[in-house]
Amino acid sequence: MMDSVIFIGNQPLLGYLLLPTQKMYLFDAQAYSYLGFFLGIVALLLYGFTLFLTLISLVGGYFHFHRKSDPSLLGDDLPGVSIVKPLMGVDPLLLDNLESFFKLKYQKIELLLCVQDSEDPCIHLISQLQETYPKTNTKLFIGGRDGIINPMVHNMTPGYEAAKYEYVWISSSRIKASDDIITDMVCKLQKPTVALVHQMPFMIDQQGLGATVEKIYFGCLLHRFYPAFSFLQQCCVTGMSYMVKKSLLDQVNGLGWYGRFLAEDFFLTKALHDKGYKLVLSAFPAQQNTPPTSLCGFFNRMVRWLRLRFNMLLIVSMIEPFMDVIPLGLLNAWSLNRFFGTNPYVFFPLHLLLWMTIDYLLLKNAQNGPVCFSKVQYALAWLLRECLSTLIFIKALLKPHTIVWGKRTFYVQYGGHTKLIQDKTAVSL
Repeated sequence: MMDSVIFIGNQPLLGYLLLPTQKMYLFDAQAYSYLGFFLGIVALLLYGFTLFLTLISLVGGYFHFHRKSDPSLLGDDLPGVSIVKPLMGVDPLLLDNLESFFKLKYQKIELLLCVQDSEDPCIHLISQLQETYPKTNTKLFIGGRDGIINPMVHNMTPGYEAAKYEYVWISSSRIKASDDIITDMVCKLQKPTVALVHQMPFMIDQQGLGATVEKIYFGCLLHRFYPAFSFLQQCCVTGMSYMVKKSLLDQVNGLGWYGRFLAEDFFLTKALHDKGYKLVLSAFPAQQNTPPTSLCGFFNRMVRWLRLRFNMLLIVSMIEPFMDVIPLGLLNAWSLNRFFGTNPYVFFPLHLLLWMTIDYLLLKNAQNGPVCFSKVQYALAWLLRECLSTLIFIKALLKPHTIVWGKRTFYVQYGGHTKLIQDKTAVSL
């Protein structure tokens, strides 16, 4: 093998790369130096960008979240609100969630309750609530709209199309409502330039490791970026809970058209944003009121979401894992050591402590009160979530186009177009 060593001048090569063409491209010490310099600069820029967005979310959220809107801004003639609720099955907290909508004191609302089939047990629950709150204007829709791939959009499209009010509040079954929330969203939607008001996803207090990790994800990791992108007028909306002007959404093909995508919220909000309309963040995070999740359930949910982002925003989703705390710290420990001689064994623990503290402040902003776990529990669950992020990224990469949602399996192409490849619900029925 020594006969194959190649020299440039008097200097031996430090490495080489063989491409499928079998041509040899040589790397000398200077090439390695340039590559290291480039990667080091990228790492520092990524750190600065992540910190910049996080500080915007931290400061902006402190002054924005949980600030009640003035109801007098609505005047005497209240805008009507059609509330569309896609429902399937019954979980232990569905009664609390649905009842919170029946209890709303907002004067002009209609509840459009959408159920997949006539045998669904949630229909009995709806009947009980209708008897308890006879003054609430409710309508029940059964069967969905044929030809729509996305299960939730398939379910709620008949309710959306029957909405009689201009303001349509789409809210999943796991969301809990309040008068402060609906007033805030209606007030913000009054401006002509605003097409949609959305809530940042969050979690109610629950016990258990999985629930704690999930709450830290929504209150910390998601909270680093979600408010910042909203404050900077970028398109960043989840479809759990948002209020939209129906006439404007119908101008961009209407809700049902976006049922060809699993991530219908991304595509419909992008269409509105591209039209020049504003997407405004509500002052009240969306309280997901669900039974405690397992760690495995949280892991699979994050894999599903990341795979969706792969197929919508490939470059962004590939960079995203390197903005997590541990990869970001490791990259910059190396970069700072290379450029400035900083001790990486000192920098990395300080980096972890800094971000753990910032994330705790973000969590407190969203919580608007004491959290349901101790600081020690928070630190351990925070570290676990950060370690899981790399595993989530690896698993998502293994089958990036396959999305398992409930009993259905979908194939999502780049660009978001979706095909149903397996439906176990039909077998179970």
